[in-house]
Amino acid sequence: MKVKTLFNILLIVVALFLALLATRSILRPEKYKSSYNQRAEEIKARLITIRAVQTVYRNEFKKYAGDIDTLVDFVNHGTVQIIQTSGEIPEDMSEEAAYKAGLIKKVVVSIPAKDKIVESDPNVTLESLKNFEFIPYCDGKKFEIQLGTISSKTYEIPVYRIDVPIDDILSNLEKTISPKDANLFSKISNRLFYSGLAEETSYQSQYKPMWLGSLNDSGTSGSWE
Repeated sequence: MKVKTLFNILLIVVALFLALLATRSILRPEKYKSSYNQRAEEIKARLITIRAVQTVYRNEFKKYAGDIDTLVDFVNHGTVQIIQTSGEIPEDMSEEAAYKAGLIKKVVVSIPAKDKIVESDPNVTLESLKNFEFIPYCDGKKFEIQLGTISSKTYEIPVYRIDVPIDDILSNLEKTISPKDANLFSKISNRLFYSGLAEETSYQSQYKPMWLGSLNDSGTSGSWE
């Protein structure tokens, strides 16, 4: 009887162990995928912010910024020139006629660059303009901007591109897989199911790097679009 009981206990232990391995094999690739997707969303948000800043910068200076620090300085200290209209236009008069009659006038004023940037893109906020120069989870590494030009029949068109390699996207992956501020249950679960997941580089081939802009055409689309 004792042998049978021990055998049944052993079977239960083996079954639980096999169930753990099966669950682990299912959860690990999904956890890797969700970690990549989370980081890709954060990077996308920052690239969208960079694009908005570059657009306003080009409108002001007729060129793109060649490095991320220039954009940061532009956001924090730069100004842009805008045209404002003062005066009133009578209901029965066009703006052009009112302007010729001296009823209204246009004046050039300077406003903070960050105000124009936020106004230009609904996806950008004052909060998103903080630390947008850094690649998330990448130990302070900044986005790098490549500049170029493409030729038309009459003039040169400035272009730029930013590449985010897969190694940068997945840098310090354990910070997403097993965050330090997780509760005790999560820490135990992470240890059981996801230990060593960040080192399993075989998963990397399933995911793609990210980029913004192009050196071959004037488009400023991102890899997610």
